[in-house]
Amino acid sequence: MTEKKVRIKIPRENKVRAELQKEIGSVCPFCDNSEVGHFEIHHIDDNPSNNDYKNLIFLCPICHSKITKGDISQTEVLKKKIDILTTNNKSENSNGKVINFNSKIGNAIVGDNNQISIKQTKKTVEKYPLGCLGYDTVKANYVGYLIQRYNEYKESEVGKEKIKYGVFGSMLKKQFKIGVTRTIYNLPIERFEELVNFIQNKIDSTKIGRINKNKHKNYSSFEEFKNRVG
Repeated sequence: MTEKKVRIKIPRENKVRAELQKEIGSVCPFCDNSEVGHFEIHHIDDNPSNNDYKNLIFLCPICHSKITKGDISQTEVLKKKIDILTTNNKSENSNGKVINFNSKIGNAIVGDNNQISIKQTKKTVEKYPLGCLGYDTVKANYVGYLIQRYNEYKESEVGKEKIKYGVFGSMLKKQFKIGVTRTIYNLPIERFEELVNFIQNKIDSTKIGRINKNKHKNYSSFEEFKNRVG
């Protein structure tokens, strides 16, 4: 009999999502998808109760599904995590900032017996310039949170097999006249409230949103979200 895996909620999940997003530069490490609003956290060792940061990687739902199906192996995912950490820490050895891996990459699984020790403060390369929504991590992640909530509601409405996560992101880009090669996070920061109101209205207009509206809130306000992350 297969032992049932117990999922433990990631402490301060919004903050962890923000850190993992920075780690990958807001781009899926496997396919270069940059619509981070619907990205998901994957547990590398396939243990949903192991929320150690070293065991988590942020990626798009399509690649997450490929990992679940075995199209992308656990070893490939681990190598990718190590590559990301190595790249983020490259050229830092002169300052005594070292990454230590306690097992061979070929057969390693991140967990209690295979720890990755990072003795440094990561240097983050900003993808979005000053003045863009993506430059403000908290506001960008609140938008990502709302997009995720919309997708969750639509998934419950139409089913996981039928939902196309990229459709809403494309709709937002069209609504706010974002170029093909850019993302919604390239939107000028002064249009943040306009974007937030638009997404919130879309959430409220879903079938589940309409049902829930008079019972409880469909989403946290920006202030509530900011207080949780901060």
